Amino acid sequence: MAGYFIVDVKTRKIVIVCVVVTVVLFIIGIIIGYFSGRGSSSTTVVTPEQSVAEAIKSSCSDVTIDTPSGKLFLDRYVERHSEKNICLKSPVDCWDFGLPRNYIAYHLNNKSIKIDGKLDDEAWNEVPWSEDFVDMRSTVYPKPYLNTKFKMRWDNDRMYVGAYIEEKNLWATLDAHDSPIWKENGFELLMDVDGSMFNYKQIQINVLGTMMDQMLYKSPWDAPNITIRSKEWHPDAKKEVHAEGTINTPGDEDKYWGVEMSFSFANLAKNSQRVQPVPSENEVWFLQFGRSEQNLTVVDGKYKKVPKSKPAWWSWGPCYAINLHLQDRWGLVQFKKNMNDKKFRFGKWHIYKSLFDMMDAMKKYKAINGKYTTAIEELDVPPYLLSRTCVEIPKIKLFSRENETIFDVATNPVSDFDVTVQSMFLSHKPAHIRSDRYVTFK
Repeated sequence: MAGYFIVDVKTRKIVIVCVVVTVVLFIIGIIIGYFSGRGSSSTTVVTPEQSVAEAIKSSCSDVTIDTPSGKLFLDRYVERHSEKNICLKSPVDCWDFGLPRNYIAYHLNNKSIKIDGKLDDEAWNEVPWSEDFVDMRSTVYPKPYLNTKFKMRWDNDRMYVGAYIEEKNLWATLDAHDSPIWKENGFELLMDVDGSMFNYKQIQINVLGTMMDQMLYKSPWDAPNITIRSKEWHPDAKKEVHAEGTINTPGDEDKYWGVEMSFSFANLAKNSQRVQPVPSENEVWFLQFGRSEQNLTVVDGKYKKVPKSKPAWWSWGPCYAINLHLQDRWGLVQFKKNMNDKKFRFGKWHIYKSLFDMMDAMKKYKAINGKYTTAIEELDVPPYLLSRTCVEIPKIKLFSRENETIFDVATNPVSDFDVTVQSMFLSHKPAHIRSDRYVTFK
């Protein structure tokens, strides 16, 4: 019937062209919508971290970064944002996403270690060193000018730690137990033996063999108003230091000091939620290792700290601040008996990472707004937390101090895809995070 109404040939052509264009645009719209929908689903395309970093750098190409500070700023900016903006393709990608530094501690399997600080036993020689320590602030800073690394073993009673600490000036003055070793040159480790982030242990030692050990109820940067330290805790330590050089003698050639320590699992498990003190096969602990290095000068034939100088702080994994007590930046140690098993696996890592990222976003929100929020949309969270790729979209519940004691998010019953984020020490009243959370613990 249309032919009877549209008798003009030119008009017919115009109508046909419009219909074709409309159909083409409609099909293009469907295609765009389809791929846009895929981008927000649980099958999002993996964006390589390097591609994200290059995109950030190219977008900042017009910014003047010719100064050392400008270049360092851009490197740290890329470091903070590149991983954060990666989109994950499937749950398989979650297991290793953002995995921190990790080490496999192998069982002694009937071998023995003589605690003398030398690390020359067969039991040490058959296991690898950890990665070299890095600047505690970030890997974008220059590598430490002195090398530090460690090894770990274990048996059915004790955990063994051996460390190599390169040093050109062997110096220490503190000789009383529980002295503040970090004020001089020291080596230390912090460990969480049950994954709860509560009642973690800290141990420091210097070249004289002086040790400081304590248990902290909670990181002082997360629980500033609570009595958190217990100097009464002791790890039943066996320890020895071996020095290649002479201690407190300027002018000679010093090379390094080695330290060997062992701790009973029974004492490490005190005040924890562990049922069996000895680790099970493939169990994972959160650990961090650190080192302080003072700037020294020689006055009247003795080493002295350079007045008003700042020490260097190095650690196994970067803390992104001069602070070893930021537990979400610690590394992971897995206990194994089979020395042929070289694969590190931690099936719960994506849960911990989700909790860490949520809590970090909550703290940033509170620092700006003076309170927490229950709306995840208001938080600066990585996109994977809203894509249902690794976990279900987290639910936020706020508890006031008056109605709830400290809540342990890590031990709350949780499945791989049912994560509830419960923020600690929360109140609906305005409050602020300590301004010194990212400085050295004193």
